[in-house]
Formats: sequence, structure tokens, C-alpha cells
Amino acid sequence: MAKFVTIGKSKQFYDFLKNEILSGEYKADDKFPSIRDLSAQHGISSITVNSVISNLVNEGLLYVEQGRGTFVADRRQGSSKGRRMIGVMFFDFSMENNVEAGMFNAINEGLAEGYYVIPYNFYNKLDLFYKGLKGLTELGVDGMILVPPASEDYDPDMVKQIVGEDIPMVFINRKIPSIKADFFTMDFEAADYKATKHLLQMGRKSIALIKSDSPSHSRLMCNGYERAYREAGLDFSDKWLIEWHRGMNVAEEALRGILSSIDGLVGSDVIIYRLRKVLYESGKSIPEDIAIVGINDTVYSRFMRPSLTSVPFPSHEIGTAAIKAIISRLEMGRSEDISRIFETEIISRGSA
Repeated sequence: MAKFVTIGKSKQFYDFLKNEILSGEYKADDKFPSIRDLSAQHGISSITVNSVISNLVNEGLLYVEQGRGTFVADRRQGSSKGRRMIGVMFFDFSMENNVEAGMFNAINEGLAEGYYVIPYNFYNKLDLFYKGLKGLTELGVDGMILVPPASEDYDPDMVKQIVGEDIPMVFINRKIPSIKADFFTMDFEAADYKATKHLLQMGRKSIALIKSDSPSHSRLMCNGYERAYREAGLDFSDKWLIEWHRGMNVAEEALRGILSSIDGLVGSDVIIYRLRKVLYESGKSIPEDIAIVGINDTVYSRFMRPSLTSVPFPSHEIGTAAIKAIISRLEMGRSEDISRIFETEIISRGSA
């Protein structure tokens, strides 16, 4: 195998490996180098290598078998050789630092022998979500694990029309009404309750909440936020609730408008990171003037100055539960639906 010298974006490495596969360097069903070996050989982070491998699997150039490794796919028609395919639809597999990377790793780790995954990016766009459902269905996947679009404006009847009723499905974080499926999610209400309560116990009384772009998540977040205030016997202002799904510029202006009147902030760590310029330019010290708790605990929590106290998203637990649920339906014929909500505890760092 040739040496990849230029270390750059994952796209470069993706193009390099794809060329290696298509050039005939490997035959169908040849074992592909492990993520660890590729990382060491080319001096690229294992996270980047994992993202690239996921994209190559998504294109059907590679497949994964639990306990055996990654192999070069036979791209000829009808070459699945009895292996069971699980379609996995997430927002974006190339986003190496989000919660989806942890879930996808856990799904791969939980694959039984004879199973492999077909990832599909739909970039949180409804039309691509429908396209992905159609593509995976036509490919003949044996099950699907999906994170439905955050907008929640999908049409259940269209989903039924595309997928039918015979393919086992798992929804993560959001349900699609009237569709039979297992469901696993983080307890977003508990997460925001714990985050808000933590700040209130620090003596902060004016805490802003950055709402989600998902309507159901926003309701849960507000429920947790309000419960913490009620228990503390304190009032909050609707002016402290920040909408960001209308655009980052709107969110930036909203935060600027209330910074002088708040002493705490709760919200997704990714969004807080994107709003960091507003926070830093305000002249307020963290946590002395404004204490912050993030939700999800992605790598962005550590990118902040200081690093964010955070309520982590249970990526590994949810990914593991999702693949176990699919396999139990396929292997044991389980018919009842599973629904589970996962709680996690605050990780304390410098921001609060």
C-alpha cells in the first residue's frame, strides 16, 4: 500500500484510500487495514480515519464485520453473501467531534457476526432524509437506525409509503408519530434541569437558556429549566430564552442584548462554542461574571476558555442499545417496542 504523505483534511485522505481501492490494490473481501494501523502509518488521527472509513462504507466500497474487521466490498450485483445490512442515517458522519461519532462507533462495536452497516448522511435536510430512506429500502437493508430531522416536519405517511412495515427501525432522539420503532434518547429535560440547578446552587439567579432547533427538545429543555427555577423559588424571564434555529446572527444579537443582565448560561456546547466570540468580546469573565454549563459534552466543551462544565450525551450507551435492539428483532423475532431514556451526570470543569 502506498504511503500517504500530505496530511490535510479528511477529504484528501478519503480520496487517497478510495483510489487505492478502485485501482485494484485490493480484491473483493480482502481485509482492509485497521483504523489503528492506518492512523499510525499515515500520521492521521484515529477519529479522522474512522470518519473516512465510514464514508467508504457508505459508498459500498468497504464493509464491516464485528470481531473480524473491515473488508473490501464486492461491488457486483448480489454480492452480499447472506450478510445482514443495517442502514444507519445520521446528520453527518464526517463531523468527527459530534455525538454521532460516538454512537456510530458503538453501533460498529455491537455488530454481531455476519452484520455490517451502511451509513448515510442526510445533513439534517428533510428531502435528503426521504432520499436516504428510499435508497436504503431499495438496497434491501434488514434494519435501520435513524436520527430523524430536527425540524420534525416529516410526513409519517410518506415514511410508511417508502419503508413499509417490515423493516425493523430504531429512532434516536426523536420519534416519527405512528411509525412502529424502538426509541432511545438522552433525557434532555433532566439534563437542562441539572445544568440550571447547578448554576442556581452556585448563587446564579439570571440564567439564559439556548433552546434547541428541535421543537420537542426545546419543550423538554424548557421544562427542565423551569422546574429548577420553581424548586429554587425564583422567577425567570422569557427574555432569557434564546432561539438559535432562526440563524446564528439572530442568536448572537439575542445574547448580546441580554449579556449585561445574566450571570449564567445553559445550552448545547456546540452552539455555545459558536457564540464564544460574543462571550469573549463582552468583557465578562468566565465563571466569575457568567457561569456556563454545556449540554452534550462534545470536544467543543474542551475548546472553550475555560473548558465547559457539561452534561454529556450518552453516545456509547445509545449506540449500543440501538444495535442490540435491531439484532434482537432480527434474530429473536421480538415484536414489542423498546423505549428508553438515558440520564447522565454533570462533569465539572472550569466554566461553572
